[in-house]
Parts: sequence; structure tokens; C-alpha cells
Amino acid sequence: MKPIETSISRRRLLQTGAMAASVAALPALATRPLFAAEALSGSITMIKGPHSADEAKFEAMIINDFKSVAPDVDVAFTTYDWANMNAELTTGFASGNPSDVLYLVDLIYPAYAKQGALHDMTALVDSPDWAAERAHIPEFAWALAKQGGGTWGVPVLGAVYNIFINKDLLAKAGVLDSWNKSYGDMMEAAKKITGNGTYGFSARTRTGDFAFWDWLPYVHNAGADLLNDDWTACGLQGAEAATQFLIDMHQAGVTPPVGSMSTQEQFDLFKAGRIAICHGETPQIGELVANPPAFEWDVAYAPPGEKSQTVMGNFGILSIAEASPNKDAAWAFIKHWASGPQVGRFAEQVNLQVVRDDIVANMFANSPAMQKVQQDFVPRVKGIQPHPQILKMLQSIWPVAERAYRGELSGAATIEEMCGIIDGILKQ
Repeated sequence: MKPIETSISRRRLLQTGAMAASVAALPALATRPLFAAEALSGSITMIKGPHSADEAKFEAMIINDFKSVAPDVDVAFTTYDWANMNAELTTGFASGNPSDVLYLVDLIYPAYAKQGALHDMTALVDSPDWAAERAHIPEFAWALAKQGGGTWGVPVLGAVYNIFINKDLLAKAGVLDSWNKSYGDMMEAAKKITGNGTYGFSARTRTGDFAFWDWLPYVHNAGADLLNDDWTACGLQGAEAATQFLIDMHQAGVTPPVGSMSTQEQFDLFKAGRIAICHGETPQIGELVANPPAFEWDVAYAPPGEKSQTVMGNFGILSIAEASPNKDAAWAFIKHWASGPQVGRFAEQVNLQVVRDDIVANMFANSPAMQKVQQDFVPRVKGIQPHPQILKMLQSIWPVAERAYRGELSGAATIEEMCGIIDGILKQ
């Protein structure tokens, strides 16, 4: 596996997302019976994409603590490169000797689960002796770990997609207390601020930058989703007006030109004081804390829509490979990794959110913005539907949104074309 890089970017995943189709080439794996509890011994390997240049050091802390629980189990840690994640994981599964414990994001684990590469952990997570721990993980997180009748991992971490605001720009325009009361108020605020090289609003627009994360809260606020309730058809009907609003924002001249900037370039413009309302993600908070900009800033989320006011989040689960010869030790290590002291410490080290509800009150004491996200934003999260083809759907529909943002399609036409693509994928 590749060594941990000094520059980490989860967004690079989509550059090679087409590799997800290679999962279909995995050999069929026989379902194994629930294994018996035995004295823990032997060795296991964990694989995970790095969330920090110090990932190996942070994981070593967790592994060393595990030794006090299972002194006869040796845990090796390795990483996959986010950009080549699907290729590396698929190669591991196809070899018949994959890592025992895998950190998988909600965009990609469903395809591996469908192919039989992951162990169904339903009986493990429903075990009475783990009931108290399970109860600390809310149902919205468990829903993201389930599909096809199985539970494919323990939810542990999340990255919330928030909005950053320049409070000085908003206050100067007289809209600090009103900009997020409604979509109309946000449009008015953006128009008042835009000018002289400063933009009122910014959202990602390119497929390679995961632009759909910034669009989905507006979809969810409208009461819509990518799929209908039983995942048999497109569920975007009802999001026409919300999509039209984002089209109007990009056509109003209050945003950087569509497709002209990467995620980092937009965030750099925000840090320079030239964007007032900027869609982003919580790991970026670390940049603002380490190098404070010359203005007062805060985190926020989109105004309420027709049905609700949600926040988008992308989550990771800890799974067991079906081919693992030491599932007892793998499960014990997952329980340890997901425990409050371990996952809480790690989340603070890498600026990510936890899904456990019993440790949040004492987290991020030195970072008010992260504390706000953890305590106020995470309960509002509505994530993706973990369909095996969800990544393909998102990649396939987003060029339609890019055309719409350029003024080539209305909101209604955008949703109609997207639904045609999604329904076509579902029929494959």
C-alpha cells in the first residue's frame, strides 16, 4: 500500500470514481456463519485513507491502547490513497487476502457489500453485550451503514459540509442577522455584497470537487432525495424550485464564474475576505484556526427550504472483510476503535465529527467552531442513500447541474434530465 502522504485530499476520490465499476469483477464470496467467541489472538490488518499527515501516529495510539484489551492480538495499520481507493481495495478483495478491518466511506461501501466482499455485521452490532454502546450511535448513522438487508459496518466519523460566513462583510451590508432566514434573504445579501472583486456567495460547481455536497442540502430541504423511499426510482421530484434558486444565484453575478475555481481556490478567496457566504467542509476549519483571517468568521448552514433545514454529511464506517480469517479479533478492534475515548480523541486530532452522542459535550473545547458543528449541525445531518450505484448516479447527473448553473437549463428541466439518468442506471 502507498505510504501516508503529506498532502491529503478526500476530494480526489471522484477523479477515479469510475473505478467503482471494477468492483463487479470481484469473485463471489461464500457467506460464513457467525463465528464463535474465542480467546483473542493472532494478527489483523486495518486499512484506512489518511485524514492527516500524522495518521500513522494517531492510529498507533489506538492500537497501543488496544494491547491492554487484547495483548495477544497484533494489529498492523496501512493506508490506501484516496484517489486510488477503489482500485486498491478491489485489488485487495480480489486477492483473497484483504485487510481484516476496513474504513469505508458511504459512497463506496455499498458496492462491496453487494458483491459479498464485506461481512454482514448485523448479529454483531445487535448483540446484547454491545447494546449500550450501540445506543450511543444515532439511527441516522446506522441507516447509512445498512443496505440490502444487512449492516456492513459501525459508523464512526463524519465530515459535515457547512457554510463559512464573513461576518464583517455581512454586517457592513446590514444583513448579518437576516441572510439565512430564507433563500430570498440569502440572494438579497449576496447581491448587496458583490462588487469590486468580492462575491456574495460561492458553492462548488465541478464534479471533481464533489459539488453535489453543496447542492444536496437544498434538495433535502425541499423534501426530496436522489431516490424514492424504496430506491426503485428517482426521488428528486420536488427539488425543482431549490435547484432553480441555485441556478439563479449563479446567474445573478454574485458567484465566481461557474467551473472557474477548485474547492481550495474558492476557500482561499474566502480567507482573503472576498467571499461572504462560502460553502465548504469542516476540515477546513483547521486552516482558519491555524492562520486566522483578517475578519470575523463563523460556520453556518443553508436557510430553511419548503420542508426542512438540513445539513449534508459524508460518513465513514468500520467494516470486516468477509475473507478475514480472524473476525473475532477484527470485531474486538472495531469495538475498541469506535469507543468513546478512542474515536473522540482521533476526531479531535483530525478535525472530523463523531456520530456518538455521549461524548460530544466534552469535545472541541478549544475550537468553538468545531464544537458548534458537532453539537448543532450533526443532529441536522441528512446523508446519502447508500445504494450500490450511488457514486455512479452522482457522477453521472452532475454534468447536468453544471450546464444548469451556466444558464442552459431551468430547475425543472435539470431535475427531469437527472431523473432520466438515475432511472436508467437503476434499470441496468
